[in-house]
Amino acid sequence: MRQHQPVDPRQRRLLWFKRVAGSAFALILAPILVAVANGWLSPNAGDGPDETPSSSASRSAGPDFDVVPRLMSESGCTAFAHPLSSPEDRAELAMQSDAGGVIKRNNGARTSELNVSITLQGGDRALTIESIDIKPRTVRPAAPLNGGLICKPSSGGEPKIRLHADLDAVTPAFRGEGSGDTPYFRDNAITLAPHEQVPLHVAFTARRGYREFELVIRYTIEGKIEKRVVPAPEGSRWAVTALNKKYGSVYEGTVGGPFQLSEAADQCGLEPKPVGC
Repeated sequence: MRQHQPVDPRQRRLLWFKRVAGSAFALILAPILVAVANGWLSPNAGDGPDETPSSSASRSAGPDFDVVPRLMSESGCTAFAHPLSSPEDRAELAMQSDAGGVIKRNNGARTSELNVSITLQGGDRALTIESIDIKPRTVRPAAPLNGGLICKPSSGGEPKIRLHADLDAVTPAFRGEGSGDTPYFRDNAITLAPHEQVPLHVAFTARRGYREFELVIRYTIEGKIEKRVVPAPEGSRWAVTALNKKYGSVYEGTVGGPFQLSEAADQCGLEPKPVGC
């Protein structure tokens, strides 16, 4: 009869631990191996991961179209509610030809006419611009701004204006050249194809008073009516004022040069005729 050596208790415990560990590892690894095998055998295994609804939505997110407004000309006059008498304003005007900082800091408004180029840039889907609505902040125009005035001479020709709006009217609306009193968007719409670019030249006029307003585009996309507020062009705002006869301070500029304080008593020599002349 063959005799066995007595088993060391430490070896018995080590053998038991290996068996338990092996069983646990098998339980964990088995589901993973099954999932991998199913992936290899699936008919769509080579097509990549399925796209989740959230990732699809984020990919199509974004504006339906872009709108970029720009001033068509920096020449002309800008009026203010208060005289430009601060040392900061006077120094800036006397030292440089760019009055943008002064205009922005003092909420200036273009006089008589605000000319803006609006570029519509289509997105991924076609849409129709039903109207561009002018939303005045007051029911009627206020008195013209008469605190300060900055006038910059013209250095070239002006682009052609395609649409214009009278801000003296109770309900201002865009009108086309030669269309009379009929609002342009009553009988017209703008179809914007995917990635198409459509430029618009618009002018806002004021001969009797001052008006702030908001510009809102109303459009239809895939059967739904949406709205989009148009930001003001850089260096200006959606506001226009009639010229006034007198101002608390008047600065006149030269082409490429700084602005100088004018001694003119009134502005009746400007065109169109200021209010009070």
